Amino acid sequence: MSNATGVHAARQEQQMTPSSTPSYLAISSIAPVIESRVEPHLTDGNGHMNVRHIYSYGVGGADLLAERSGIDAEYREKRRMSIFAVEHHIQFFSEMQENDAFSVHPLWVDRSERVGHILVFLLNRTTRTLSSILELAVVHVDLDNRSSVPFPPAIAAELDRCRAITRAIPWPIPTSGAVGVRRG
Repeated sequence: MSNATGVHAARQEQQMTPSSTPSYLAISSIAPVIESRVEPHLTDGNGHMNVRHIYSYGVGGADLLAERSGIDAEYREKRRMSIFAVEHHIQFFSEMQENDAFSVHPLWVDRSERVGHILVFLLNRTTRTLSSILELAVVHVDLDNRSSVPFPPAIAAELDRCRAITRAIPWPIPTSGAVGVRRG
């Protein structure tokens, strides 16, 4: 990955372990952006929700978080800027089976001038367990020249507002150490 993006895959100080995974109740305090049910077409031969659908709902949660932060269709059309996902890391904790209710809870964890770090929790509401965490690094880009550009001041301010909410969460944010924003 180019140094210009500010993305790295170095270790973080707070790496997630089973004992540091937040509880279902803790995560459920984060507003869900999607609430749904595992329909039969989302399952696979193992009898649980297939990874491609878990990933799709996680990315969908990140997309909705970006839209709510001002990076939406109008922003792309008028400003000709957007975000591209450049790194992903997914961890699985419990399966979701057919008819299980689930919800999607995203957070902006960090940002630099051009890069954002997002976590998306998928909760199984039927079993009241954490199903998975999708972690993403996204880079802000100019859609015309297809290169990274700084977040505009209004978007940067909104991301900082979201990050302040994340920092106020009273439990450690369970980053994997595989994805993040480079400092220095």
